[in-house]
Amino acid sequence: MHCTNCSETISEQAEICPKCGVRTFKVKKYCHGCGKSVNENQEICVACGISLNGTNVEREPWLMAVLSFLILGLGQIIMGQTAKGLTILAVGFFIGFITVGISSFIIVPISVIDAYLIAKKKKDGKVVGEWEFF
Repeated sequence: MHCTNCSETISEQAEICPKCGVRTFKVKKYCHGCGKSVNENQEICVACGISLNGTNVEREPWLMAVLSFLILGLGQIIMGQTAKGLTILAVGFFIGFITVGISSFIIVPISVIDAYLIAKKKKDGKVVGEWEFF
């Protein structure tokens, strides 16, 4: 990944560029994918085709929380954490079957909180890993 302010190559997990000190995706002078110069009004990089609005499509945190409440793991799946969301769904059904649904009082709130906080991180332009929680 490249800093969107100075074009320096930085870690995928970096929130602030160690060279210039600017938070990633707050300034849009360079593409975060290829490092080429971009216009601040561009939606995609014409050199590599990546979206310049962050690493993923922004989703409203409250909506992702509601979706994870309705269908366990759905908020995570929509935000691009497909394997994590499907795992939450499968484990939730399995443990719910074994405990006759009592475990849902623990699993559902954890899934809802996770979906909300991950969506909030993504909306702030932070990079979120496939299996990152909270």
